Order: sequence, then structure tokens, then C-alpha cells
Amino acid sequence: MEILISIASKIAEYSVAPVGQWLCYSFQYDNNIKNMTDQVNSLGATRDGMQNRVKAAENNLEIIAPEVDLWLKKVEDIMERTKEVLEADKEKKNSSQGACLNWKLRHKHSKTAKKMLLEIDKLLNVNFDHFSQRPASQDLVTSTYMDYMTFNSRISIMKDIMVALGDADINLIGVWGMPGVGKSTLVKEVAKKVKEEKLFDEVAISIVKPNSSLEKIQTEISETLDLRLDKETLGERARLLNARLTKDNNKKRLVILDDIWEKLDLEKIGIPPKGCKVVVTSRNKDILTSQMGTQKDFGLDTLPEEEAWSLFEKMSGNSLKDSNLRSKAMEVSTTCGGLPLALVTVATTLKNKRFPEWEDALQQLKSPNSEGVMYSAIELSYNYLESQELRSFFLLCAQIGSGIYYQDLLKKCFGLRLFHGINTLEKTRNRIYTLLRSLKDSGLLLDAPDISKYVHMHDRVRDAALSIASKRYVLTMRDEGPVEWPNEDDKKICTSICVEQMDINEFPENLNFPELIFLLVYPKDRDLSFKIPDTFFKRMKKLKVLDLTYMQLSSLPSSLMLLTNLKTLCLDQCVLGDIAMIGEMKNLEVLSLIHSEFKQLPREIGFLTHLRMLDLSECKKLHVIPANVLSCLIQLEELFVGNSFTQWEVEGLNNERASLAELKHLSQLTTLEVHIPIANLLPKDLLFKKLIRYKIVIGDVWDWYDTHENSRILKLKLHTSFQLERGIKMLLNGIEDLFLDELKGVQNIIYELDTKGFQQLKHLHVQNNVEIKYIIDSRGLVVSDVVFPTLEIFSLKNMLNLEEICKGKIPLASFCNLRIVKVEYCEKLKFIFSLSIAKSLSQLQTLEIRECSIMGAIVIKEECEIEDRDTILFPQLRHLVLHCLPKFMSFSSTQKSVINDAEEIIPESKLNFQMPILQEQLVFPNLETLELSSIHSEEILRHNQHRASSSFKLTDPRFQNLRALNVKGSGNLKYLLSSSTATSMIQLKYLEIEDCKVMEEVLLTEDFGEEEIIPKELFPQLERLMLIDLPVLKRFCVRSNIKFPSLKDMVIEKCPKLESFIFKPVSSEEISHTAMHPLFNEEVAFPSLEALCLHQCVLEDIAMIGELRNLEILRILHSNVKQLPEETGLLTHLQILDLSNCTELKVIPPNVLSCLIQLEELYVGNSFTQWDVEGLNNERASLAELKHLSRLTTLEVHIPDANMLPKDLLFEKLQRYKIFVGDVWDWSDEHENSRALKLKLNTSFHLERGIKMLLNGIENLCLDELKGVKSVIDELDMTGFQQLKHLHVQNNVEIEYIINSRGMIISDVVFPVLETLSLKNMINLEEICHGQIPSASFRNLSIMEVEHCEKLKFIFSSTIAKGLPQLQELAIQECSIMGAIIIKEEGEIEDRDTILFPQLRHLILHQLPKLVSFLNTQKSVTNDAAEIIPECELDSHMPILQEQVY
Repeated sequence: MEILISIASKIAEYSVAPVGQWLCYSFQYDNNIKNMTDQVNSLGATRDGMQNRVKAAENNLEIIAPEVDLWLKKVEDIMERTKEVLEADKEKKNSSQGACLNWKLRHKHSKTAKKMLLEIDKLLNVNFDHFSQRPASQDLVTSTYMDYMTFNSRISIMKDIMVALGDADINLIGVWGMPGVGKSTLVKEVAKKVKEEKLFDEVAISIVKPNSSLEKIQTEISETLDLRLDKETLGERARLLNARLTKDNNKKRLVILDDIWEKLDLEKIGIPPKGCKVVVTSRNKDILTSQMGTQKDFGLDTLPEEEAWSLFEKMSGNSLKDSNLRSKAMEVSTTCGGLPLALVTVATTLKNKRFPEWEDALQQLKSPNSEGVMYSAIELSYNYLESQELRSFFLLCAQIGSGIYYQDLLKKCFGLRLFHGINTLEKTRNRIYTLLRSLKDSGLLLDAPDISKYVHMHDRVRDAALSIASKRYVLTMRDEGPVEWPNEDDKKICTSICVEQMDINEFPENLNFPELIFLLVYPKDRDLSFKIPDTFFKRMKKLKVLDLTYMQLSSLPSSLMLLTNLKTLCLDQCVLGDIAMIGEMKNLEVLSLIHSEFKQLPREIGFLTHLRMLDLSECKKLHVIPANVLSCLIQLEELFVGNSFTQWEVEGLNNERASLAELKHLSQLTTLEVHIPIANLLPKDLLFKKLIRYKIVIGDVWDWYDTHENSRILKLKLHTSFQLERGIKMLLNGIEDLFLDELKGVQNIIYELDTKGFQQLKHLHVQNNVEIKYIIDSRGLVVSDVVFPTLEIFSLKNMLNLEEICKGKIPLASFCNLRIVKVEYCEKLKFIFSLSIAKSLSQLQTLEIRECSIMGAIVIKEECEIEDRDTILFPQLRHLVLHCLPKFMSFSSTQKSVINDAEEIIPESKLNFQMPILQEQLVFPNLETLELSSIHSEEILRHNQHRASSSFKLTDPRFQNLRALNVKGSGNLKYLLSSSTATSMIQLKYLEIEDCKVMEEVLLTEDFGEEEIIPKELFPQLERLMLIDLPVLKRFCVRSNIKFPSLKDMVIEKCPKLESFIFKPVSSEEISHTAMHPLFNEEVAFPSLEALCLHQCVLEDIAMIGELRNLEILRILHSNVKQLPEETGLLTHLQILDLSNCTELKVIPPNVLSCLIQLEELYVGNSFTQWDVEGLNNERASLAELKHLSRLTTLEVHIPDANMLPKDLLFEKLQRYKIFVGDVWDWSDEHENSRALKLKLNTSFHLERGIKMLLNGIENLCLDELKGVKSVIDELDMTGFQQLKHLHVQNNVEIEYIINSRGMIISDVVFPVLETLSLKNMINLEEICHGQIPSASFRNLSIMEVEHCEKLKFIFSSTIAKGLPQLQELAIQECSIMGAIIIKEEGEIEDRDTILFPQLRHLILHQLPKLVSFLNTQKSVTNDAAEIIPECELDSHMPILQEQVY
């Protein structure tokens, strides 16, 4: 019964309830419609308000949040749907049946209204966390001048910064550089890149600038982070910003503070010390490194010249097409000095301007008074320098020049007493170094490239500095124009004058400069004696520093003695006469005569008892320093006689010249530079107690100059060991550079020379010592001091008896800073380092070992030492050179095996055909360059001789950074690399293999069945591959489908057995199969190859060349190729095609050359000659195809028949050519000129076409059987062949004259540069020159040959002959009516002793039966030529030996 009741209730539930609900919707119809109408009105009002907010935000350039846009779309959708319901309700109510709306529709509309009410209510109650936000700063992702970021100099720094940003231990990074160098652009690009690569989730940037408040910085950062700083105090704002930057630990944030001028407290701004990365830029390095404490900093230099021009050209747009304008633009670009800001500003300003405007801009930029963006930037930097002393020092640097010599600054600063309270040279020097560092850190000075003794001031910085200085009574005159001295008012206040590189050779009279303390004059040349009025210095009594550089001074003016305040006198690079007056300047403290020409130092110099510095450096003509002059200079602190006076006399003799003993009187001496040619000149008791810096060279084997600019240098060649017991040995303590040659009585350097281990030595070079056995011999000693702790460069040369570098034990930290090791010609040296020492050489970067005949290994393992399977030696090694080491076994070996093998001769049958260093288990993670030359492996082979075995994985890191591998002259090397070793070389860019006589394969797989060991892309970074002189090389490797993705340049030369570059055999037996294969096949790809050279190769099939679609240069030289592949026509990017000396080349298919539309250079000399005639059914190329090569500038071609030349072939753009037409010419030519023509033309019409066009500018011209031409000048060239150097004319029956000027006025000099003139078989040639020509014609003629010219009666007229001063060879042969070599013209006055041909060295006169005399009259020659003289009347004398001709 209960079950029945339950069932009944369920039936009621599923039937009655829905009915009730259905009726409910119908009964609530009016109520639901009304509620929906009210809510729709509310929603509409809310929507209108929201749209107003959106409009306001968009007007404020804000980005609307996506959820707001979505809400508005939903509102529009539901408003549209409610409108349909309400309109249906209204329509029904207005109809006749409206009151009786059927129940079904009432139910439907009521239910829809109820549902919409819920949706509307939900939309009305939405709250947005983010309504809108400001867009990210466009500076983060764009830059007006971003073009310059594509340059290599910027890309490399960008990469380094990206690496630093990825380092978890680095939070604060600095970028510094001078104004306008591009710091801001760089960090903006960094911001853009990290956003693109999603390295950081958020990037904020603030441009700080001078006087920026912390509040402004906070605001800029917060705006980029969309943070509203609604607090007032700095601290509250900082807390908000800090909270924002540390809000989510999973997010990475970068903050960039651009252009800071002083230390910023990051915490006060709100930037947390951890949790985000910070990049800071500044002009001042010191602010970043010392004050801000950056963990990594990067200096930004100016752009190199090529990059600077490229940027300038881009910013100039298309306005530089005109060549004249382009040339001027290059000058303008150069004046910008590589500064991106200046380059962009100037280029943009001059874009589309005319030539005069460019010229005017150039003059303005060269003007030192031009002010602009750069000036304002540099003046700002100047004002922010920390002290007035530093500002004055900066302006002095600008006056001295753009290249500033430290020593020059010292002389000027000391003379001016620029530094208050400093009165010694040593203290002045120290202060200068400090201030220079400050200016370099500020970006106002730069280190001079490669010269540590100089600093460099950028031209634009100097311009601004001199402009600033001019407002402080400093006058600078430089460059072009006359010297303009200031007016009378300015003279009275002027304190400093610099006249630099101007045309000045005299001073005016009566100049009044009462306040002048500094005068520098540097003329443009010193050809004339410089005139200084005797009273010139009379009204400059405050002068402290006088610098007269690059002058010819016969004497000095007497008014010089009136300069009682003068402290520094510089007469550098001068030609000096009498300078004895200097001795009267008793208050002089610095005298500099560097690079000047004078023979004797005046004895009066000894009167300068206040002199602190005497600089005689580079005075190479100085032969006399009188005795007892130097010893009088008792206040002298610094003496420089380097590369100058060397004729020191021995102490105690009746000296005319100075002896080194005089230096004993100079008790204040702290600096000495001197060259002593013989060690015996050194006094035994000369002690250098106070020397702080010195460069002392003893012996005649040393070059004074060296690349190491250290302050304590000794170069010694001592004949006896006693000299080391005196003052020289004292200098070894603290020495920085030490060079030793023929050191007698010394067998080891440590500890015989320095028991402390040379604690400050940086460079050690030992050569030509036969007694030294060890550099270090510590046997039997307890060594506590680290040996050579600061040594950076260590070189040994010609150490014939050196057995070991280190004998015995030394502390582990010895040699710890060694960077460069070079060993050469050490015949008894078997190894370089023990393993224990080698492990400590963590800084070693360069290792070069050459010509060591018994060297067995570089490193030896000592007995009982545990072997490390993968030994990492020299982790910083970048360059390794091993040359001519015949006993070399391996890089690392045991001491016992090295000693044994050094004595043993190993049979060739046991030689290992591997390169040992490439097969060993050694790791060189940073090696970049490896050169192996004449290394003959003598390691006994342990594995199969033909296949290598290796345990290395594909991740082998040994050579992962190797960029260049050069192997040369290894006579027993069958292959170079195993596949695993090759696979590790992922950075290799350059691979060169040369002169390996038995090499069959470059790369050998370990196991033939495991081809996958070679990756599909081999050497992914390789750009250049050179295989040269490998006579048995068969292939590069065995493999299939290999790609060299980056290879751009490939050279294969003298590889006659090379069959297939990549060979894939079906079976292992096919490796040695002798059948010929295509050199390049489908198994190899070179997608980036731009240049290919095949030289002296056997080329059977090279059709795959057509696949090298990026090829720009193709050279096939001296090779046996018979047919150029038709596929060559697919190389549409080809610019150079060189087929020279391919003598077997018979076919170039038609329409191949015409397809090479980019071709600029074509060489087919001594090669293909079987050209087809245009218009025939050609099987070969015709010369007409050259008409399609509109870019062709260079052509070398041999055309055996002139009829092959198309009538309309014009060579309009040819700049260099060697064109031979005819079958009589030998291609080899002793004259290597860039424009050569050899012509045998059947008809004269050829000369009316393109060939005649080439005669203009021709340098080498040979003519044979020239039809229709009777004279060379004027029929071939009216202007006289102005550039012709060699002229050869032969076999011409129509030519009567070389020059025919009869009845003409020739203004141009004829043949002005002609050097060789040769005439042969010219049977109708009557005269070389018929008529008058300018006198300077033929002036460079040096060789003249005439042969078989049957109608030629003489060579030259006397007027032409007198104009041949360069003639050296004259040969006249087989000219049957030649009566004289030279004829006198009618009316010419006879010179009794005529000097002709002053340079004539060789004269040949052969078979000239009518020769009367060398010099004769025209009339007699004409008569004699026709007359037959009986033998009885012949003069028995030789006419040329009797004449008065010289």
C-alpha cells in the first residue's frame, strides 16, 4: 500500500508541479514585464555612464581593459533581446486581441523576461578591478635612431648585456660612455628585446637627467607599471612602488634608469635591492662602479668608420646618389667622429639639401666655434665635474690636442703649477693619473687605441671644450686660414694661446700679452726657417710654459732671457741651430727637446741648476753631450735619453763626452730612460737607489720600442756576470719587464737573479743564452715565496741548452697570472710544464711552441700522479700554435714516455696517422684558434689503422668555442678529425688544411655502421673552408645529406684525387672504389655559399654548382674542366666568374653567360676560345651574350677571330680589361696593366665599334695587321694616348707613321706616360713622328725596340731625342736603309758635345747596312739612304764610336 502511495505522489510531482509552474509564469506576466522594463532602463543608464568613462579614458590615450569591452558587448546583446520582447508585448496590447493574449505567448514572454532579469541583475552588479591603463612607454620598443643597433659594435655589447641580465647573481648593471654615443638608444633596445623574448614580464624606465627629483623618477617608473602613486610623501610613495615591484615573486621585472648624474639611493626611490634587475646609464663610469656599486658595467665607444658612414648614409636617404655630393657627405660624416647623435642629427638636417648647403655645413662643423646639441651636452658634463681643478685640467687637455701624451701633460701641468701644494714631478704625475681617470670615467676622454701612453679626446668634445675655454680668455687657432692675433683689448686679458697646424713661419713685432702664462705654437710645416723677432717675448713676462713645436730655428731671440717666470720650455720636433741661450734661463725646470735635430747639447745647459726634467728622447742626431753637464743638474728628477745619445764614455778617461758616472751626482733622480750599447760603459759603483721608473737598455741587440708600456723595464746583454752584482741587480727588485740576452755566468734565473721570485715581473723574455739550463731550479731549496705571481708574458728563444723551465717544486700559485707563453728554438726542451704547474695556469690565453726538435709533449704527468679522464687544462686558452715539433707525441704525456720517445726513432710502419692533440681526452673549453704546422705524429697506433676509435659523446666540450683551425705540413696525417671531435666544434668559423701529403679524408667516422654520429648540419658556424695541396685527398667525409649552413667561402686547390666532396657508399668496399663521382652531389648542401674557388682540380662533373643559388664568386682555375655546366646560368647572383687558364675548356653552352645579369667581372683568359658567331644556331656561347651584362666592369677574354666580335658590342662600363683579338698573341704578358688590348683586325670597321671605345684610357696596346689605318695618332686616338704605357705594333703594311701631325696643331702631349715602344715588321713605316709634337712627348720612354722596318731612315728628330731623359734600352735591328738614329732638323744650331739619353744602359745596333752615324742631318740621311757606296770608299771606322755624342 505504501508503495502505491509513493508512486502516486511521484506522479503528482511530475505532472501537477510543472502545470503550476507553467500557470505561474502566465499569472506573473505583467509583473515580470514591468520589472524587466525597469531594469533595462537602469542598465541603459549604467551603460551610458560606462561609455562616457571609456571615451574619457581613450581621450587620455589609455587602453580599455578587455573585461570592460566584453561587458559592453553583453549589455548591447541583452538590450537588443529585451527590445524584441517589449515590442512584441506592445504589439499584442495594441491589437484587437491584446486583452486576450493567448496563454502560450504569455508564458513564453514572461519566462524570457524572468530569465533576462537575472542576466541584467548580474551585469548591474559587476565590479572591474582594472578599467583602463596607460600604454607602455613607446620608448621601450621604438627609437628614432634604432638603425645603428644593427651594427656589430653594438650587437656585441647588446649580447653581453643580455647575458648579464640572465645571470642570477647580477642585479645592478651599468652602461657608460661619452655624450651622444648612444647609451639611451642601447638600453631602449635592451628593453624592447627582453619584452620580445619574454625574459621579463614588466619593464619600467625613467630618464633621469640632471637635477631630476626622486619624485619625478618615482612617477615615471610607476606610470610604466600602471601604478597610481596617490601618496604625498617620498617615503610613502617609495613603499607603494616597492610593494608593486615585489608583488609577485613569479614575475620578472626590469627597471632602467637612463642618464644619471650622481649617486641615486634606490631604496629611497622604492626600487628593492633584490627582486628586480636594474640597468643604469651615465656619462661617468665612476658614478656607476664606485658610487652605485654596479656588479657589471659596459663602456660604449664611438662607431667605427665604416659603421658611422653606414648610419649617416641611411639617415640621408636617397639624397646621396650624386657622386660629388656623396664624396662631400663622406667628409661631413667623418667630422661627426663616429658619434651616433651627431651623425643622425647632421644627416637628417642635410637630407635632400643641395651641394652648397653641404659645403657650408662642412665648414661649420670644422669650425671650432660651432655650437649645437653636442656643445650643450658637453658643457653640461663640464659643469658637473667635481672640482675647479678638474675643470681647468680638462680645458688644458683640449688645448694640447686630440691625442694627448701623458708626458706632455706632465710638462705643462708642472710648469703651470696647476695643482696647488704639489711641487715635485712624481706627485704631479700621480695627480695627473687621478684626474685622467676621472675624465675618462666622465666620458670626456678616451683611452687611445693600442697606445697606453696616450689618451684621446673626441673631436666633437674638443670643439666644445675649446669653445668653453674661449670664454675664459683662452685663444685657440687651428686648421685653415691665416693666423689672426687678438685685438689690443683681448691681448690684455688673454691667458693662454694655442696655434695649431696653421700656415705660420714668423711671429709679428711688438705683441703685448701681460697676462699670458701659456703659449703653444705648432706650424703646419717647417720647410722654412721660423722667424722670431728679437723682442717678441719682451711683454710676456708672466709666461710659464712655452711650447714651440715643429719649427726650424737657427737661433733663439734674446728676449727669451726676460722670461724669468718660465718653468717649462718645449722645443720638440724642431731643427735647431744655436740654442746655447737656454743656459741663461736659470729658473727653468722642464726642458724638452724630443724628436729634434741637433748634434750637440750646449755646455751651457749645465747652468740650469733648477732643472727637474730633461727630455732628449728620440734625438737621433745627438752625438755629443759634453762632459760634466749632466752632473751639474743636481735637482734633476727625470732624465730621458732613450733612442737618442748613446756615445757614452768610460769613467775616468779624459772625457769629451758624458759618462754614465755623472748620474751618481743626481741624487734626486726618480726616472731614467737610457740606451747603453756596451755593458762595459756601466760604472761598477753606479747605484740607482731612488729610481721609481726606468727603461734601461744594455747591449746592441735590442729594439728600443716594445708593445709593453710598463714603468720599470730592463733589457740586458751583459758580457760578464759581475755587472749583476752592482746597481743593475738592485733594479731587478720590482722589475716589470725583463729581457735577457747572452747572460754570462748564470744557469738559472730563479734563484740566481732574484731569490724572491720576481714578485712584480709582468713580462719575461730570455734569448740566445747557452748557459741557462733552467728558468727555475728549486732543487734542494725550501721555496716559500710564490714564483712569478704577476707574470703575464713569458717567451724563450734560442735557448740551446735549456732542459726544463722548472726543475724542482714550487708553490702552486706560481705563474697564476700567465696569459702568453711563447717558446722557439729550444733544442733540448722536451716539455713545457709539469701537470701540477699546468693546472694552476687558469689565465693562460696564448700558447705558441715552435721549432723544438725533441719536444715530446706540452704537459707531463709526474710519477704517481692520478690521471683525470677528462683533464681541463688552461680553461682560458684561446690561441694555440704548435709548429715544427718532429718528436711531438701528445699534448699531455708521462715524463718517462717523453724522455724515451725523444731519443727513439720509430719506424714509419708504426706511425699513427692521427693528429694527437685532436684525439686526446683533453678539454679546451675556450680555445678559439688552433694552428698545427709540421707536426708529425709518432705515437704508436693502438687501434685499426684505417678507422679511428673514440669514446667521446656528441656533447664533447673540448673544442666547443674553437673558431679557427689551421693545419699545415703534417706529412703522415691520413685524416684530421674524428666525427665526435668535429661534432664538438659548433663555433668553428675557419678551417684551413694545407700541404698534408698523405691525407685521404678530413673527417672520419668512428664506426662505419653508425652514421648518425655526424649531425645533419656539420660545423654550423663554419664560414671559410680551405683545402690546399692535398695530393691524395679523396673526400671530405663519408656521409649522406650533410648541410654546411653558414659556409660562405670555399677554396679547393691542388687536390687532384678529390672525387666527391661527400661520399655515400652502398657498402664499405666502395670507399676505395676508383670510379669518378660528381664533386658535389645531392648528399651535400651549401645554402649560404657566396664564393667558390676550384684551383688545379680534376673536375669531371660539377653540374651541382647550379644549386648554389647564393653564389657571388665562382673561380675555376687551371683545372681540366671540359664543359661549363649549363646549370651555371642559374647563378643569377654571380658577380665574378673566373675561368682563367682552363685550357681544356671547349664548351660554354649558349645563353649561360647572358643569364648572369649581376656579373661584374668575367675572366676567360687562356681558356675558352671557341666562341660562336652571333645569329647562328649556336652550340656554344657567342660574344653577343656580353651585351646583356650591363654591370660588367672587368673582362679578360681571348677572341681568336675578329669576325666573332658583334658589330654593336659596346664596352661602356669596362674599367679593367685584357682583350686579345686574333691568333698571333701569347696570353702571358710581362706587363701587368689593368687595361690591355692586343688586336689583329681583319677589317677597319671593328675599330668603329666597342673596341675603339676602349682605346680611351688604354695602358697596353698591341696592334697586328691593322687594316685601313695609316697612322696610330691621330687615326686611333686624337688625344695622344694619355695613359698608354706599352705600345707594340707589328706586321702592318699600311701604317706609314706612328704619329702624323703634318698640317695639324697638336696641343696635347703625345704618349706622356709611354714606357715601352716596340715596332716590328713595319715594311711601309717611313717615320715614327711625321710633323711637330709638344716637347714633353715620350718623356717617360725607357725601352725602344725597332726591327725589320725597311723604309725607316731614322728613329727620332733631335728635338724629340733631347726629351728622352728616361731612355735606358735602345735596340735597332735589320732596318735596311736606316742612315742615322737621330737627325738634326734644318736650322738647328750644332752642339759640339751633345748629351743624349743620359740614362741609356743598353744599346744594340744590328744589321743596319746604311747607318752613317748616330746623329746626322736629315738631308745627308736622305741622300745616303738612296746612294750605293763602293766598298773601296767605305769609312773603316765605327761611326758611333767616333762621334761626339754622349
